[in-house]
Amino acid sequence: MHMKRVMAVFMLCGSVAALALAEEVRMDKARFLDKCRGAWAGQMIGVCYGAPYEFRSNGAPITEELAAWQPEAVKGAIGQDDCYVEMTFLEAIEDYGLDVTYEQAGEAFGQSEYPLWHANRAGRENIRAGIMPPLSGHPLYNRHADDIDFQIEADLFGILCPGLPQESNRLCEVFGHLMNYGDGVYGGMFVSGMYAAAYFEDNDVRAVLEAGLACIPAASTYHQCIRDTIAWHDEHPDEWLAAWQAIEDKWQDDVDCAPGNPFNIDAKLNGAYIAMGLLYGEGDMLKTAEIATRCGQDADCNPSNAAGVIGCMKGYAALGEALTGGIAAIEDKEFIYTDYSFKKLIEACERTTAKIVARTGGAVDESGYAIARQEPLPPITLEQWVDEPRILSQPILAHEARAWDSAWRVMACGIDMEPGLRPEEFGRPSVLVIHPVSETEPGAIEATLDFPQDAKRLVVDVASDREGDFVLRVLIDGAAVSEELVDTKGAWKSVAVDVTPFAGRKATVRLLNCANGWSWEAAYFDAVRIE
Repeated sequence: MHMKRVMAVFMLCGSVAALALAEEVRMDKARFLDKCRGAWAGQMIGVCYGAPYEFRSNGAPITEELAAWQPEAVKGAIGQDDCYVEMTFLEAIEDYGLDVTYEQAGEAFGQSEYPLWHANRAGRENIRAGIMPPLSGHPLYNRHADDIDFQIEADLFGILCPGLPQESNRLCEVFGHLMNYGDGVYGGMFVSGMYAAAYFEDNDVRAVLEAGLACIPAASTYHQCIRDTIAWHDEHPDEWLAAWQAIEDKWQDDVDCAPGNPFNIDAKLNGAYIAMGLLYGEGDMLKTAEIATRCGQDADCNPSNAAGVIGCMKGYAALGEALTGGIAAIEDKEFIYTDYSFKKLIEACERTTAKIVARTGGAVDESGYAIARQEPLPPITLEQWVDEPRILSQPILAHEARAWDSAWRVMACGIDMEPGLRPEEFGRPSVLVIHPVSETEPGAIEATLDFPQDAKRLVVDVASDREGDFVLRVLIDGAAVSEELVDTKGAWKSVAVDVTPFAGRKATVRLLNCANGWSWEAAYFDAVRIE
């Protein structure tokens, strides 16, 4: 089976053209540090501002009054994955150097211990199973390839690369393919490119947006979505709801990892909401965060990206105590799962940026940087996944079922509760999770098994979710041989079925995960054995 792709290769006139430098500019260290602090503070403020609304409004704008910003609320950023996942990437760069490889980045990500979802989780599980980047983020192995995950985490690379968008793209190429592909990677390049530009632009939000957009291929659907968003803003400069509706009408196409559900974690749709925040926010951080939040869907990640860009443009000092007043109380507190506090984070960025400036032809001295500024350029190869409906109709990809047990195939499965192969569930490794397709159509796995002459029973080690139950039906050669309610709330049980009538021959076994009330109906399979 081959993945259909659209690939366009743009020939460059030698490697020098790819690294063309526009000019050399001076940036004092104090200015860099102020903007770096502003960038991280903006992320922290944005994610905490939007956190109460995350996925509370999907396919609909938020029009009611939002809670006023309280500076002490920023303490919530210490536990936000929007922040700490980036720090895994920063640590990998510090450990392995600026030429960190796919394998080294993958090793660092694979060893992380925090909970993950969607593309991040699938990418990390692929890496742990030996499917290394860039394949760990490829649609053939990761049905979340176009999800928002890398976009959420890509701020770091622009923060490290003032005026150096080609360098931020190079790092995005490595780290973005841990978990994403195509538009999923381009979302990260767009975000990081805006930060790279924001170091040299204090007020012109449109210029920063255009610089980010120049970092991704014009032929990509991500680029087209953001370009549409800018045009709709220009048509409706005082009516953000009109622009929001135009985005919904064209780009909320339900081609995402949760088809049939208004929830949409697609990178480009949420990227449009980042752009909405920046355009209608007009350079004001709280207004930017508010609009990005009101657009709905991933309503904490989007204001985090947007407010971070504004923070980098304005610098920390200009934000004022009304925004940043809560940071002093937590600046020495480490983000969970990391060794970085806010203070240590800024110090690490300063160290790494100095190396990047030198690597790209600039110079570093005690007072600051001479930066050989780069023009933003898109990747020379267009990744555009055009086979989404076929892949996304398979909630569990074939390689996941094979990795669980090569004898079994997934015959039917719904999209709820992120089905697939889990590295560990309820204390057991390598667990297959399936979900009913609907209240009336069960999920199903099937295998043709060779029953020995002395076979007495088929044993299925199974569990229900902690929040629900389901009915397990067992069919052998099409005949129902067992039906049992599984209501273990995360504990394992062994369901035994008499198979003496099938001893000494092959038979097809089908296990059905049937709904029983349509609430948390996933089935967790550890192993199936013949005794």
